Amino acid sequence: MRGKTGQGHAIDERVRQETVALAQSLVRIPSANPPGGEHEIAVFLRDLLARDGIEARLIPLEEGRSSLLARIPGEEPGSLVLCGHLDTVAADDEGWSVPPFGGEVRGGRLYGRGTADMKGGVAVLVTVVRLVAAGRLRPRKDVVLTLTADEEGAYRGAALLATSGLGDDAELLLIAEPTGGEVYVGEKGELWVDAHFCGEAAHGSVPEMGRSAVLPACAFALRLVQAVAALPSGTGEGRTSLNVGEFRGGWRVNVVPDRAEVRLDFRVLADEDRIHSLDLVDRLGQEEAERAGVSFSSRVVSYQPPIASDSRHPWVQRFLAAAGVSPEEAGRAPFCTDAVALLPRLQVPLVIYGPGTIGQAHRPDEYVELASLYAALETLARFLDDEEGVERGAGRKPIGKG
Repeated sequence: MRGKTGQGHAIDERVRQETVALAQSLVRIPSANPPGGEHEIAVFLRDLLARDGIEARLIPLEEGRSSLLARIPGEEPGSLVLCGHLDTVAADDEGWSVPPFGGEVRGGRLYGRGTADMKGGVAVLVTVVRLVAAGRLRPRKDVVLTLTADEEGAYRGAALLATSGLGDDAELLLIAEPTGGEVYVGEKGELWVDAHFCGEAAHGSVPEMGRSAVLPACAFALRLVQAVAALPSGTGEGRTSLNVGEFRGGWRVNVVPDRAEVRLDFRVLADEDRIHSLDLVDRLGQEEAERAGVSFSSRVVSYQPPIASDSRHPWVQRFLAAAGVSPEEAGRAPFCTDAVALLPRLQVPLVIYGPGTIGQAHRPDEYVELASLYAALETLARFLDDEEGVERGAGRKPIGKG
């Protein structure tokens, strides 16, 4: 079931254009992680929200890095947490045909670092929160806006916010990462592993006198990719995947390399896939090391368990209806989000939905389709506006309190 369109609710042409302009402004404030620099963009948004009477707090992470937290009161106990992140991966001019921080609009697309991941999503969240504060959307529950630092690093901003009491009464966590129109009710786990090969150095003119660590590392990486690609997929949820993210070996062209490191990024569907992936790493690494006469070791750098929510939960069903998606179509995000740091504290269902596609993230000429921004605006407006609620704006508690 798809295609519940219509502009609906408070989303008109002026709101759409203001959202595009806001996304452009966010792109023009660099916040690449590392080093981060999210404080500047957090201050910009705090001041913007203040003009609508919304009191937003900055939550410092470290020097020059802050998250942002705001709460718009509703009529009933409980809250809906809307989450996005303020940092991006780095960008330079190489490979870009447009300025990475220009925020240019061309051919129905907004270009720039973070447009898809996820300043477009942040612009949508901020816009709908402003509409709630103005009484143009009328959720019964409080709406909590949380915009985090360090999502692209170690989710430390979200972890700090989780202990702030922001969502102790939360009933749903909605994260506006790019989903290409899909609705996800969970996400794969993230398993990062470092594999090390240690050989024996020698002069490059007599390679037979040394033991290269690079050659078995290459064979290991290729075999591991093939083995993971052969794993079975989960029904409707994709499959466990592997990215060989970094490969380091050698230090001079005329020296047999005695060290090699392979950094691995697994995205796993279930904890048993984590165990199986680690078994593959150990078995294939040891086999290639023995064949080459070198040593092998590996270590888990980090592990974020997979998350799955019940698509039959009332709040999840309400969002699916707003998006025009059936429960059978709701899948699992192939990426990790701030949910890994928030949900252990909040213990609520998760929905991931936002403008843009993950395929545009972390690439030169990153962009978000304007139509995708507009569709996300309309979906969130339908979700938040309670048609059975009180008369628009009547009896609303003071903005920024609570």
